Amino acid sequence: MKTYNSNHAWKELNELLPEKFKMKADNLPVEEVWTWNGNQIHLDRYPNPDAEYRIFLHHGVGTNGRQLNMIFGHKMAELGYDVVAMDNLGYGMTEVNQKDITYDSWVHCFADFVNMETKRDPKKAVLYGLSAGGMICYNAACFIDNLSGIIGMCFLKNDDKVVGKRTAKYGSTNWIAFPIMNFFNSLGFKRLKIPMKAVSKMNYLTNNDRALKIFLNDPASAKADVQMQFLYEYMSYKLPIPVNEFDKCPILLTQPMEDKWTPLELSERSMKGIKAPFTIKHLDGAGHYPMEEKGLEQLIEYSDSFIRSLAK
Repeated sequence: MKTYNSNHAWKELNELLPEKFKMKADNLPVEEVWTWNGNQIHLDRYPNPDAEYRIFLHHGVGTNGRQLNMIFGHKMAELGYDVVAMDNLGYGMTEVNQKDITYDSWVHCFADFVNMETKRDPKKAVLYGLSAGGMICYNAACFIDNLSGIIGMCFLKNDDKVVGKRTAKYGSTNWIAFPIMNFFNSLGFKRLKIPMKAVSKMNYLTNNDRALKIFLNDPASAKADVQMQFLYEYMSYKLPIPVNEFDKCPILLTQPMEDKWTPLELSERSMKGIKAPFTIKHLDGAGHYPMEEKGLEQLIEYSDSFIRSLAK
């Protein structure tokens, strides 16, 4: 099993966090593997047998499960929640054995895991997604049997051309890039690997310059490659349940207010008309991957309050 002992990036990033948010050596998550479709899916877990809620963490296209536990998971575990972060296909310490990796694979891998865990140990399930992980949580929720709530840092409708233009690295060329990708997919180049940082605004992943350099050189997060078919589907995925019909659970948007990649108006556009209860909370002074103390404190406070409200 690959573990985060072999990855130095998260340790370097950890040192750049505010002191109260740094992971300590005596409080690291338990590393496990879950086999899904022949892949060895890496899990970073803070187990709590007595917890009422289990929080399932999903990263975006520039982060991994350990990096989510650093800013969110271990602090929620300190509050008494059971927490588990997944590394999806191609990211973190997960070992991929399937040939085709699509966005739909990510959605169903996560949904299958939540369903399996909840049947094994019926704690109430809450999803947390950072960046693209927010909409992964929404899409996966459409296939999850029992769900109490969703927390996301942003929720971006994949096939919205305005959202795509604003978030892609060369958004003005999306009108030609999209059909070109479709053409190459049809020619058999669907497994061609593309650096995610080459096509996305990965330079806005965090507002901490030292941390950004670490991210961009980490193959387990912001330096990861994705298959062309993943990228094509990521840009065109249709919501399994339209937002105006989605009422499976309440949703909390925790929006970093200094996010230069996915500003608030894009999530508001994507979730306009949603049927489920939808609350927005601002993280003051925080960037896309928040490393700022006030924003991180607010993230934990708002998330804890949201989950507690679910029991009322």
